Amino acid sequence: MIPLAQGAELKFTGKLYCYLKRPVILPVAADIISLNAQPGQQVKEGEILGRYRLLPEALQSLRQRLLTSQIYDLRARMAEIDKGLTTLENKKDTLTQLTQKNLAPAQSLTQVNEDIQALSKQRRALSDALSQAERTKQEEESLLRKQLGTSIQSGQIPREGVLVAPIDGYVLWLFPDLRQGAELKGGTPVIMIGVMNPMLLRAQVYESEIPKLKVGEEADLTLDSLPGKKFTARVSRLPWAPPAVSLEHPTYYDVEFQVANPDLLLREGMKATVTMRPSGGSTPPGALEPQETSPPKAPAKK
Repeated sequence: MIPLAQGAELKFTGKLYCYLKRPVILPVAADIISLNAQPGQQVKEGEILGRYRLLPEALQSLRQRLLTSQIYDLRARMAEIDKGLTTLENKKDTLTQLTQKNLAPAQSLTQVNEDIQALSKQRRALSDALSQAERTKQEEESLLRKQLGTSIQSGQIPREGVLVAPIDGYVLWLFPDLRQGAELKGGTPVIMIGVMNPMLLRAQVYESEIPKLKVGEEADLTLDSLPGKKFTARVSRLPWAPPAVSLEHPTYYDVEFQVANPDLLLREGMKATVTMRPSGGSTPPGALEPQETSPPKAPAKK
């Protein structure tokens, strides 16, 4: 952007972005069983957008994550220690009676007490390790429930999972290979959900123009792709530092504008021009936050 002459109309060119975007990720290698999402479709948080079947190698990998052999081993070792402690306690009682009658040396009772203390110390260490192993297992199960979108019963991995919308919004795009019957790798972002009302416009503003802008100031937004249409934009973020500083190049700041988009005419990636209004006033900060993610309903007819 070229700096404007003093007194000239302030104009900035930028690109439109969704206010918020969240991907839906296929967590494991799987076959797509069904797909209930299309670009432009409005969705609600938690809505099921597709179903998939885990591939055998993915199922085996998840089972390894929930492997409980360590827990069983720790419990078995604790049971053995408890058995040993019971035996030592009985021996201690017997020796206590015998030493009181001078029928056994006091050294024998001392040795039994030391053995009890040693076993008790081992038991505490095993108990701590068991508690940690059980917490790790619970955390793994919780993570898998969130990733697969389905419940896990008694450590059993379900063979099928679901793709769930992470937020209210609209389906922006689908992974090109995402379709019923497709086999996809784990970790693939397969669906993108975005909030489209309001939209954001990000523009680079020259350093000499930054002092002329204020948060909440209104501007007119136009697009070559929508001739004859004019939208109202407001300055929503005004940085105090540029993304990069260089002595050899002029300084630009990334300014953000917010634009209401109730009719969903604006889409991410569109190029737009912002013209600042000479009498632009301020807007309360609360008015800059999104109030809804879908077009408002028309008022009921009286």
